[in-house]
Amino acid sequence: MADIKPFRGVFYNQEVVGDLSAVVAPPYDVISPEDEEYYRHAHPNNVIRLILPTEDSIGDKYYNAAEILRKWLATGVLVRDNQDCLYLCVQEFMFRGEWKRRFGFTCLVRLEEFGSGKVRPHENTLPKPLEDRLNLMRATRSNFDSVFGLYAGRTIPEMLVSFVAAPPDASTTDRDGAWCHVWRMSDSHVIQNVAEAIRDEPLIIADGHHRYSAALAYRDEMRAIHGAHDPEAPWEYVMMTLVSFDDPGLVVLPTHRLVRNIADFSPARITAQIGEFFELKETPAAQLEKEVASANGTRATFGLYLGNGISYVMRLKPTIAPENMVEIPGSDALKRLDVSVLHGLILDKLLGIGAQQVASGNNVGFTRDVETAMHCVDNGEYQMLLVMNPTKVDQIMTVTSMGDRLPQKSTFFYPKLLTGLVMRVMD
Repeated sequence: MADIKPFRGVFYNQEVVGDLSAVVAPPYDVISPEDEEYYRHAHPNNVIRLILPTEDSIGDKYYNAAEILRKWLATGVLVRDNQDCLYLCVQEFMFRGEWKRRFGFTCLVRLEEFGSGKVRPHENTLPKPLEDRLNLMRATRSNFDSVFGLYAGRTIPEMLVSFVAAPPDASTTDRDGAWCHVWRMSDSHVIQNVAEAIRDEPLIIADGHHRYSAALAYRDEMRAIHGAHDPEAPWEYVMMTLVSFDDPGLVVLPTHRLVRNIADFSPARITAQIGEFFELKETPAAQLEKEVASANGTRATFGLYLGNGISYVMRLKPTIAPENMVEIPGSDALKRLDVSVLHGLILDKLLGIGAQQVASGNNVGFTRDVETAMHCVDNGEYQMLLVMNPTKVDQIMTVTSMGDRLPQKSTFFYPKLLTGLVMRVMD
């Protein structure tokens, strides 16, 4: 089902830029304003100038990104491989006191409409970031951030594991201390075996829904401009890094919800409303995240923080069936997910914050840092915090196989792929 092929990757020239850690960055959509400032000062050739370009008196930001790319390629800051390759990408990182390894490979994947079932999204997209990524692609004809995809099975890692015995072609760390190593794989026999092994597998997008959707839109524009469909045209493919669902280093973290702008907000009223559907257990704020994690099971469980140290563990009552209460389109499996219960029952039904209000950003903020989020409630920036458990990988597989999509920010795959180690410029 998935059609992949090798490509001539674009790399930083280490003889020119030096330490790669100074020029790489996380994907554009997880970079905070403070982080953006850090990367702009880290190195004059940091990839931030390509993925989050700025406007000046000479041109708009997308034109500037294209000019920077052209200059870096012309002056040797960036170099392109002289042959088509797959790129083995291994990330090593510490998670809860244990070193883990995540094993993936970067390739080109033929673009498919989501309805085909060959490439499946697991989250919905928003119009603004989609248009932004499309404008960047129009200007640069490039994939800077790799889409992160998942596939089933262990066969492919077994084919590629021997490559890690050799020194990597590129290696660096991110700001959290996670290592990322890249090996070029140009052996046509290996490439063919990998392509054949994955051909029967549907791919699920883990990260990069807006990048993939922008590539689809760009492909359609190019087809219209050229008036013919060349199946091997460069815009028919997008750069993706693929990881097995079974990879022991595949880690999914939760993204918690901060809530604000609720009219006539009252902690007493909120807890009374929530108490109709959830069992509430008062718990010390410092223990809230741990208590929520330990209660993770068959019933949806959340943490509720209302400021001034007032916090509860809330667990869906056994008499409440999410498939009957959560008013969102989709399968029962989707409605039973914690994130669906939170959005469909707590935000929408109890607080009156529907999908449109969530998308506007006026009522709901997203965070992975519980301690900082609690301070935001204490200082009045938000009215309450809802602490979540992560969505499980097998749940993502089940829901996407039914054609359903999760709400935005349902998953946070850790660590993020580094942007700048392997890039793609269309021929």
